[in-house]
Amino acid sequence: MKKALYLIIFFFLCINTSAQNNIPLKKQINAVEISTAPKIDGALDDEIWKNIPVATDFIQFDPTNGAKPSQKTKVKFAYDNSAIYIGAFMYDSSPDSISRGLSQRDNINNSDWFLVYIDPYNDAKTSFGFLLTASGVQIDLKATTEGEDDNWDAVWESSSKINNKGWVAELKIPYSALRIPKKDVQTWGLNMFRYINRNKEKNTWNFIDKKISGFLNQQGEMNGIKGIEPPLRLSLTPYLSGYIDKKSDGTDLSYNMKGGLDLKYGFNESFTLDMMLIPDFGQVQSDDQILNLGPFETHFNEKRAFFTEGTELYEKAEIFYSKRIGAKPVKYDDIELNSSEKITENPQETQLINATKITGKTKKGLSIGFLNAMTTNTFATIKDTITGNKRKVKTQAFTNYNLLVLDQSLKNNSYISIINTNMNRFEDNYSANVTGADFILNNKKNTYALIAKGAVSQVNTDTSNNKIGAYYDVDFSKISGNFRATYTQRVETDKYNPNDMGFLQNNNEIMNRVLLRYNIYNPFWKLLNMYHLLNVSYSTLFSPRKYTNMYIGYNLNTTFKNYLSIKFNFNSYPIERHDYFEARVPNKLYVRASSENSGLSISSDYRKKIAIDANIGSYKVNDNANELGYWFGISPRFRPNNKLCLNLNMNYDFTKNYRGYVEDRNDSIFFGRGNLKTITNTLNLSYIFNNKSSLNFRLRHYWSEVIYYEFYELQETGFLTNTTYNKNNDINYNAFNIDLVYKWQFAPGSELSVVWKNSIYKKEKNIIRNSYLDNIDNTISSPQTNSFSFKVLYYLDYKYLKKNRT
Repeated sequence: MKKALYLIIFFFLCINTSAQNNIPLKKQINAVEISTAPKIDGALDDEIWKNIPVATDFIQFDPTNGAKPSQKTKVKFAYDNSAIYIGAFMYDSSPDSISRGLSQRDNINNSDWFLVYIDPYNDAKTSFGFLLTASGVQIDLKATTEGEDDNWDAVWESSSKINNKGWVAELKIPYSALRIPKKDVQTWGLNMFRYINRNKEKNTWNFIDKKISGFLNQQGEMNGIKGIEPPLRLSLTPYLSGYIDKKSDGTDLSYNMKGGLDLKYGFNESFTLDMMLIPDFGQVQSDDQILNLGPFETHFNEKRAFFTEGTELYEKAEIFYSKRIGAKPVKYDDIELNSSEKITENPQETQLINATKITGKTKKGLSIGFLNAMTTNTFATIKDTITGNKRKVKTQAFTNYNLLVLDQSLKNNSYISIINTNMNRFEDNYSANVTGADFILNNKKNTYALIAKGAVSQVNTDTSNNKIGAYYDVDFSKISGNFRATYTQRVETDKYNPNDMGFLQNNNEIMNRVLLRYNIYNPFWKLLNMYHLLNVSYSTLFSPRKYTNMYIGYNLNTTFKNYLSIKFNFNSYPIERHDYFEARVPNKLYVRASSENSGLSISSDYRKKIAIDANIGSYKVNDNANELGYWFGISPRFRPNNKLCLNLNMNYDFTKNYRGYVEDRNDSIFFGRGNLKTITNTLNLSYIFNNKSSLNFRLRHYWSEVIYYEFYELQETGFLTNTTYNKNNDINYNAFNIDLVYKWQFAPGSELSVVWKNSIYKKEKNIIRNSYLDNIDNTISSPQTNSFSFKVLYYLDYKYLKKNRT
């Protein structure tokens, strides 16, 4: 196997890369200093705009990379002591065809748009993006070598207008929204994007070659800015929120008022402190709960703004998972009750006291990030049903979380990082420490890369010390051109455990993998593009060194010239798998037969008022049990006008002769065989009143049931044998959520939100409901929680307040 991998590496090293030699020169544009700021009204009729250099001659990125755009674009830049001003004119031969769909802030809905990316350090590592749609919706982005982050938010001014020659975007970006180096003469990295929705055409000012990996390394430059002083960056965002909660168990309404503060302070030109005192995340969208029958924890995406904004540094080495902070108490499920006691209150989340972030970059390209968060003691309430007495049980003690990361920029768009996470529950004498590192080393032409990451974990408890484990992941890749390839080796020891502040489903693994890609970026025949991926991997345990699986996968993605996109995938485990985790006993073998699955999905043109996504697939396990399954889904989208959008997502998944772990008893491990069915329906409805206010409704119903009809006992050989075990383990699980959200941005950075949330979670054992209508009726009649809340945020900027006082 190793010889084959080395041959593959040698093969892609020999691929001709001459196409990458002719990298275009950086474009240059000068910004002009002004004494009087323009009015941000989308007119561009202020005197200051008349004699300013023009950035033009955009180049097509999509659909034909490198072609001439269908429409002309002109952009001008001006600056003063407080802000950079941008005036962009998007000429259009058919102004009545300019798409102007409305959406929430930070979302695009069927609209033309203009985007400017500014990199004040001009190091192609971090760039701040400001996007304005033709309908006036603002979107802000932060781009790094890891990708784009649309969770980053800034406060800036803008206006857009459509006229008989096209449309205008006028922007005022205060220096407080950027990180500016302290020097007299500035040279900023710069690129601009224009999107013409009716043609699905994306153009850029400085050419971005799709065959070259990355886009920050293909930016132009803005010169002419000099003599500006980085401003004092100080802002306060106090909040006030109120909650009314009602449970259907007969308890009274509960009322709760909260107040807190988000403080942002730039203590020099490059570093920013972001502190949240008494955080409130009660209005965050509900997690999509599922029935998890597997041995591994379910992963949920972070939705709390504080932990998603500007946190790309914290993702180094794969050791930080922010949802550990404020998560379910560690002893939530370990409460011991007397025969006459019941639990009357058991919080599912620990309460954050405060959270603090510090991020920034030095003049020599060293990025530094720090995070601290604290959660208070969490208690469950126990009531004696005979005496009526109540007692408290601590489910998690005060916990302190820390993270520190250093990231040094290197030549050729490369970097090296060191990161540490540390969690302490002092009262329990429990601490967890993980130290990691990662780096990317690109060659000068940005055609090859050595990518590596790794970490060492250490867990100390009151019963044992120094449980030390480690992992590393090394990739050697050809990263540019039509043909790309990667060889990966990943090793995780059997004691590696980052899960007190990170997320890892399982450790104890050695995996070798080869990825081969062939991409066609420009239109040919009836297609706009085509992407191929072949994935081959071979895995073993780390200790003992035993085979686990071999995997082969193929993916094909393509888009037709009518913008119908198709994806096909085929996945196979061609020989039997040795699963050492399904049995829930360390190193206990379960042999899985070879299997295959394939899927097909389509997505139609979203520019049309009615569009559709659909998928279908099946899989088969090659054993005597004849396990097989199929799935299909359909998601119609209706957009009758520029304000209203409705999306219904319906998915059905069925497995016949499903086999999996049921329970272990008296040193015996039992598996069940049965049918597994899952139906998920999600309705999203949004109405956008204008570019400042919106109403969104989301309803999700998830129903999963497993019906067992045969049981087996797991043998030492890893195979199943018949048993007399016949316990009823059928499960019927429902998760029902409604999130209704009204938002109004009544001032820059300030917002009013009103939210209604309804939640039902019901897990029934030994009860089967074959009828969907019967099941949904029973679910809606089940105990549920309703929450009505409001929250007001008000943004206060020091410089603005000082100016008004003066």
